[in-house]
Amino acid sequence: MGSAYGDLAFMNKTDPNIKLASCYEFECSASPLIGAYKSEVKKIDIAQIVQTYNNSIAMTECHIVEGANSISTPIDDKYTEAEIVKQLGLPLILVVNFKSTTLDEVIMCANYIYTNKIKCFGVILNYYDANNMSVESKYFPHLIKEYTGLKVLGYYPHYEAGNNVPAELLIADTLNNLNIEEIFGLKIAKLAN
Repeated sequence: MGSAYGDLAFMNKTDPNIKLASCYEFECSASPLIGAYKSEVKKIDIAQIVQTYNNSIAMTECHIVEGANSISTPIDDKYTEAEIVKQLGLPLILVVNFKSTTLDEVIMCANYIYTNKIKCFGVILNYYDANNMSVESKYFPHLIKEYTGLKVLGYYPHYEAGNNVPAELLIADTLNNLNIEEIFGLKIAKLAN
């Protein structure tokens, strides 16, 4: 659909074999509605998003669609990301930034997902240190499951190097820290640390 400015460049730099497509890229990290306004696009064309998606999936066996901000984020004056997800028939994985997202925000988001009848595989925690034994770190995944009913599918740590993260590290963390089998329905061997 869209992309935060620089995300596509980062992915292409990490692995140039990944096929990437985007309808819109905005420098503004606010909602796409505001990003469009600030970039003088003025209106996001939902039909163009659908067309880009359909063209992209025809070229790939596996595809991931990244949204912007939240499932309730406005895309235009009528659509939120939830409507796009439903229109495209996509299952959802909620990515939660552990450092900046509170439990009540996750609960509200889960309720929005359930209200809109969107299939959600679960939650991935970003900026999460599984070895940190603080009370907040230790119980956050359990509280998400208890209060939302959503599975925690894994986590990504915080990468200090920013956009200079080696592809090998991202691949290893993906295979070792995410429940890929649950997400994609296939068996993948874990890597040795």
